[in-house]
Amino acid sequence: MVGKVVMDVDPSSSIEPSMEAAKGLEVGERVLVDFERGFKARMVDDGAWRGLGSSDTADEKKRSQVLVETLERVEEVRSGHTEQLRASASAGLSPACGKPSASNAAELQFWLDKIEREARSIVYSVVVVSAPASLSDCVAQFYRQAFREYIDTSEETSSMEVEGPSEQGGDQKGRIEALMGGEWCDRLSFVGQTLNKLGLSHQSENIYTDIVFDHLENWLEERAAGEYTEACLLAAQKYNQGVIMGFLELLLESTSHGFGSEESKNDVVGQWKSRLDFFIYEILGRMRTEEMFDIVVDFPESMQALKDLKVCLEHTNFTDLFIQKFSSQLKKRLLHLGAGTPVILAQYISSIKALNILDPSGILSEIICPLVKDYLKKRKDTTRCTVNMVVYDENLLLVNGGEEEDEGAEGRFHEGGAQSTEDLEDVDLVLKELQWEPVPIQAAQLFNSASVRNTFKTASKDIVAALIDVLGNKEYFIKEYKMILAERLLSKVDDDIDDETRILELLKLRFGANSLRDCEIMLKDMADSKRITSNIRALVQQSQGHSAITQDFSTVILSELFWPPLFEGEVSTPKEVQWMLDTFGSQYKALKAPRTLHWKPHLGVVDLELDFGGEAKEFTVSVAQALIISQFESRVAWESEELAAAAGMAHESLAEKASIWVNSGILKKSVDKGTKKVTYKLVEDVEDQVEKPHAHTKPDLSVMSQEQQMEMNMKVYESYVMGMVTNLESLPLEKIHNMLKMFVLEPVYDKTIQELEAFLAKLVNDNKLTFDGIVYRKKKR
Repeated sequence: MVGKVVMDVDPSSSIEPSMEAAKGLEVGERVLVDFERGFKARMVDDGAWRGLGSSDTADEKKRSQVLVETLERVEEVRSGHTEQLRASASAGLSPACGKPSASNAAELQFWLDKIEREARSIVYSVVVVSAPASLSDCVAQFYRQAFREYIDTSEETSSMEVEGPSEQGGDQKGRIEALMGGEWCDRLSFVGQTLNKLGLSHQSENIYTDIVFDHLENWLEERAAGEYTEACLLAAQKYNQGVIMGFLELLLESTSHGFGSEESKNDVVGQWKSRLDFFIYEILGRMRTEEMFDIVVDFPESMQALKDLKVCLEHTNFTDLFIQKFSSQLKKRLLHLGAGTPVILAQYISSIKALNILDPSGILSEIICPLVKDYLKKRKDTTRCTVNMVVYDENLLLVNGGEEEDEGAEGRFHEGGAQSTEDLEDVDLVLKELQWEPVPIQAAQLFNSASVRNTFKTASKDIVAALIDVLGNKEYFIKEYKMILAERLLSKVDDDIDDETRILELLKLRFGANSLRDCEIMLKDMADSKRITSNIRALVQQSQGHSAITQDFSTVILSELFWPPLFEGEVSTPKEVQWMLDTFGSQYKALKAPRTLHWKPHLGVVDLELDFGGEAKEFTVSVAQALIISQFESRVAWESEELAAAAGMAHESLAEKASIWVNSGILKKSVDKGTKKVTYKLVEDVEDQVEKPHAHTKPDLSVMSQEQQMEMNMKVYESYVMGMVTNLESLPLEKIHNMLKMFVLEPVYDKTIQELEAFLAKLVNDNKLTFDGIVYRKKKR
């Protein structure tokens, strides 16, 4: 390292040396060369680093002691040579500066300062070249051991209060000395000061910064990973302020030779606290982002974790990462065939609620939730599951959410009425209108300006509106609700409709009375049926002197035009039941002339009690299912053909109707391998009656689903299509679509051209039509 040392004179300096610049440079070069030669000789040749490079002991305390002893030798060499440098430089420069005066003293100090700055550069260069490779490892081990001792002691004692160093002021160092001891503090300060004097403060800072960051990360993982019910962010910030910053403040004071003024100290400590707080936001934000799916599963118990994540996202730029990660988790863990539609819908609702907590503006939910919505649209049972979830979860209906469409505004006001002046002057309404907020800046980052307005319009919807949005519009929802309501009403053995009435009233508030008029009539039919049945039972008893219509017998009189399509079928009604039907029908005709009743006994519900040697089992089944089991009162075993004939039903439907008794363990089904005949046998011993897992033990459905109605309607459309291509030979898709809209009035043709194209493709696959890419023709036989 010995060589020519170049000293540059700062041209901007206010000092104008009176002596010749060459003389000053000559003195400076000479003393610096001597300093470099002597310092290098002591550091390398005399082995100031001896012991550090050769120390291979595994004892951390001994290695730390070796580092301290080595740094003491190095500091002794550095300080000694630095004093010699000052003396030599002062002696060489003083004669050139002339007699003592204010200007000459300033000139002398100017040259001494420049020589000392060059000397510090020489010290750093010599240290970097001469220091052993193990120096960084030893320093890291020393800081790691000191930090671990500090953490262990602070956790074991109650004297370390979680108050920030900025609040404690000068007492912070005294508290740490009381906690760790003066020797520990002096050793830590000495290592920091020495490394700073050797020019290694930057490397030293990197080392203890990594140690502190690793500890904070492990601390957060131990306390926050997988724990969503308690807030962790505030505890981490208090821990950082009260514990971590105490250690760092002591190090910072030693590496910077003190803070100087109190203001300078607060600035440095505040910067480090902000740096560590941001690290906490970053680590906790990444952790909660990775756990977002589980957080949504545990919602609302995981509310505290969501609040922590919200703060973390506000202080970091993890929004894009969050969207990417959570979307990936939804695809991998939810949107697959193994997850049931009710589970996906429940997760969809929880996701919306959770995302609205993270982002009240609704932007995040509008970006992520359509992923789930688009997948749900592909499932056939989405409509029914959605309606069941909305209708039978009163917590959703009771929420006073916004309307999906302007047409639903009639539900917010009285039907046929207008908003009055008093409503406009209502204080709450005025305040609501005044609560305007500008579009968040995130909107400009995630959406273009043309779509921001539409995005915020949809983002403001409530949970029910979001679920209805999955179905496309409220008409699908109302149609499905009408069928579910019909099923529930027709499957009731009692006449209690209070729950359905309450639900209907809640739906009317949201969708308006006009949209649900058919449902109102259905409930009215149930109430009227109960009243009419009671009246006819009383009339029969008065006229015949006895109760010909028993209390167990009840009827539902339907207004056929307002109910959804019902399944058709025939059953052989028992004589005693048929007699009651005839009696009831004649009395009804006399009471409500000219109206008459057309019975549909196959849609009835029977409440059965089966007695097996004193042990009774209760079932609620359809008439057909009741007829099947009633045949086993006379015989224990039946072949399928005989059983179907005795029950008065088609042989093809027997297996489906009898499955309820097979699944519940009442009947045992067997097939003869030779003749392939099916036999049903009654299981008389209760101990042998084993119900199958997930057994279907509900009555037959009475109402056609939307898919079944569409299939039935399509058969009508098929006859029209076949007639068109027969008479006109060939027709394009648009022409068929327009003709169906013109001529098909019952049922009304309301399909889209895409649905018609799919239907015609099915007819092509069934070899009923041919398609050449332009027109459809009838298949020639």
